[in-house]
Amino acid sequence: MRILKGIGALCLLALAVAAVVGIVQSNREQIAGESVGTFAFDLYAENRYTPVGRGLLVSSDAGLSLFDGEGRLLRTDAVNYTSPLTAACGSHAVVWSQSATGATRLNAEGETQDLSLPGNILGADVNESGWTVFLARESGTKGAAIVCKPDGKAVYRVRMGSSYPVDADISPAADSLALLTLQGSGSHVGIYGLSQEAEQYGWTGEEEVFFELEYLQNGNLFLLSADHAVFLNGDGELLQDYAFSDEYLKDYAVSDGGFIALVLGRHRTGSAARLVTLDDSGRELASQEVQWEVESLTAAGRYLSVLYSDRTVIYDSALQETGRLDDTAGIQASLVRSDGSTIIITGSGAAIYEP
Repeated sequence: MRILKGIGALCLLALAVAAVVGIVQSNREQIAGESVGTFAFDLYAENRYTPVGRGLLVSSDAGLSLFDGEGRLLRTDAVNYTSPLTAACGSHAVVWSQSATGATRLNAEGETQDLSLPGNILGADVNESGWTVFLARESGTKGAAIVCKPDGKAVYRVRMGSSYPVDADISPAADSLALLTLQGSGSHVGIYGLSQEAEQYGWTGEEEVFFELEYLQNGNLFLLSADHAVFLNGDGELLQDYAFSDEYLKDYAVSDGGFIALVLGRHRTGSAARLVTLDDSGRELASQEVQWEVESLTAAGRYLSVLYSDRTVIYDSALQETGRLDDTAGIQASLVRSDGSTIIITGSGAAIYEP
C-alpha cells in the first residue's frame, strides 16, 4: 500500500500538516517547549485512529499503517478488513471486522500476528501483555469468549447457553477473564480464573444494562451504563456506584494511568456539561463545568485531552490545565499520550503537539 495516493493527495496532506504546525506555532508565546512531528498516511474518510504505545495505528478497509512515536512509518499491511474495529492497551492492539473469523494482533514495535477464530467475531479486547479475548458466535450457544496467549494460541473458552455476551476483558496479570452478559432485564459480570472452568465470582446489576467492561491497572473492574459508572474489585464486590442522577452521559475515556473521565450533560443536546474524573476505585477526583461542545476526549497516563468546538485543552487527572491550542479549525481528534503530548488528527494528516 502506498503512503500517499498521487500528487494531489501529497499537496492536500502538505497543506493539512502545515495548518496543524501553524496551530502549534501560533501558541508558542502561550506554552513553552513545543515541538512537532508529522505523520503521512493514505487519506480515506473511513480511517480509524488508534494510539499504540506512543505511536499511531491508522486502519481502514484498505489496510493498516503503523507509526512510531515520532511519526516514522513502521509498516503497512494491505489486510482485507471491512470497516475495521480496533482495541488497544499499552503497546498492543488488535484489529478485526464484525462477523469475520480472523483478526490481527500487533505491537508498537511493528510485529504482527494473524489470528483465526472458530466463529464469527462479535468483539475483542487486549491487555498490556498482548493477551487477547474474543467474543464470537459458536453453534449451539449464545456466544463464546475465547482467550488467546500472546503467541496466538487459544488457551481458555467460556460458552454461554442462556445469556448474550456484551463485553469481555483480560486482567492485567492475565490470570482472570471478566465477562459482561445480558441477564433478564439487567446485566451480569462473571469473573473466571483461567486455571478453572466455572465462574469464580459474579456480580449482577438488576434493571441496568451496562455496555462497557474494563479491567483497570489496579485489578479493579469498571462498568458503564447510560446512568451509572460502577467499580468492582477483583472478587466482584461492589466498591462504588457513581450515579449520574439527572445528567446524561455524553462521552467517556479510560486512562491506563488509573482514572476515568466522563462528560455529563444536563440535557441530551446542547453544549453545557460537566467534566468529571474518577479514580480507579470510583472516587471523584475533580469536577468542572464546561460551556463548549465536547467533540472528543482521550486519556492516557495522568492526562486527558478534550477537543472542544473551538479549542483543544490538555488536563491532568485533577482537571488542571497543562496545555492548550486555541485555533483548532479542521481538527477531528486529539489523542493524548502518557507524557501529555498529543497526536492531533485532521481530515488529511496528523502532527504531534508537545506542551
